[in-house]
Amino acid sequence: MSSSYRPLVAIVGYHLAPDRVTRWPEGGYGVPGPYIDALRRADARVFIVSPGETNDAGEILEPFDGLVLVGGGDIDPARYGATPDVEHNYGVEADRDELEVALLHAADRLRMPTLCICRGMQVMNVSFGGTLHQHLPAIPGLIEHGVPIADTVSTHEVTPTPWSRLSATTKSGALTCSSHHHQGVDRLGDGVVATGHSPDGLIEAIELGANDPDDVEATWMLGVQWHPEDTAAKDPAQQSVFDALALLARLRGSRAKPGEQRGRTREYHIAAADTSWPGLFEAEAGRIREALGELAVDVDHVGSTSVPGLDAKPIIDIQTSVSSMVPRDAYIEPLRSLGYRWTLDPWSDEHEYFSREEEDTRAYHVHVCQAGGNWEGRHLTFRDWLREHPDDAATYSTLKRRLAVEHPQDIMAYVDAKTEFIRSIERMAGASGPV
Repeated sequence: MSSSYRPLVAIVGYHLAPDRVTRWPEGGYGVPGPYIDALRRADARVFIVSPGETNDAGEILEPFDGLVLVGGGDIDPARYGATPDVEHNYGVEADRDELEVALLHAADRLRMPTLCICRGMQVMNVSFGGTLHQHLPAIPGLIEHGVPIADTVSTHEVTPTPWSRLSATTKSGALTCSSHHHQGVDRLGDGVVATGHSPDGLIEAIELGANDPDDVEATWMLGVQWHPEDTAAKDPAQQSVFDALALLARLRGSRAKPGEQRGRTREYHIAAADTSWPGLFEAEAGRIREALGELAVDVDHVGSTSVPGLDAKPIIDIQTSVSSMVPRDAYIEPLRSLGYRWTLDPWSDEHEYFSREEEDTRAYHVHVCQAGGNWEGRHLTFRDWLREHPDDAATYSTLKRRLAVEHPQDIMAYVDAKTEFIRSIERMAGASGPV
């Protein structure tokens, strides 16, 4: 079930010089509006954390569900062992550097979803031991990337690496990006992976660790060198990075606290197996086939309601295999016309999620996936195993009923606790790839 909880996201501000704001002779702290606007469009609440905070970084992040680092001046070159380029370095804020580096390490420890933009991406790379090019115009062969101090902007493409968090989040192929930075990543930090490049080969996106959609314990930390907030209001691919951050923050914040049963998700229940479920699937599958036309390669009933005799949440899970996941609009708009709400998948290139709830307790979930892909194969394999092995289906039914009692209003804990059983079935069945 969906959650109405709005996640609270920390966004680090920067210094405003004296008289930068009329009648503020002592200066202040601020964040440009487009960052906050993009997060609010993603239904997140935003709180500005100012440089100079001296508490432990973990304590600072304790109230929050997600973290965003934004653009600004250069990070002190001494932090990556370089001699300052005094002609071109600008806007160094030592206390901001200190705070942001500490927050990134704390976010990693806490597995807090984190988005780092422009300077934020550079801080991310340096925080984990990487280095920077101090002035890109001095490097032969690079295209124009904009000059921040001159307030010039360049527009160029960035190509995401397949199977990266960036690729999974945007699902749009090459991205058209608004760029204004004079520095960039040189040597990657420890555990930092390059996942997007501009046409000149410059690293334009980084992630902490290789993306593994199966690793539920991994930190979702994405850095982008361009400014998605500039065009997010009109470009869904750019808005999607904010949507992904807010989604993962919402899931994190919706979990019950340690020792508690109740999270911030709605209550759910396990119903006795119902012989009407296959008919409900067939009726809805017909609507989906008609809406998607030739794009829909297969439409299958999956999940617990697809297994005869298996107790389940009264949700009809429908796996819709399509010929291509790109562009997303090809299937998003037709499914929206049927009353479905779209939620992006920021982990997998092969999957997007849709839901539609009716006035009673019944709901429909549609999983759009790549035809012939691992996502498609694993769900069908799990379903077929339970259909052919009623003892395992009975064990699964008992497990679900117990977990629903243990976690009555924490659907994430319920799902997590089922994972090992599902993986054990997949191992027996020889399935592979992301669920």
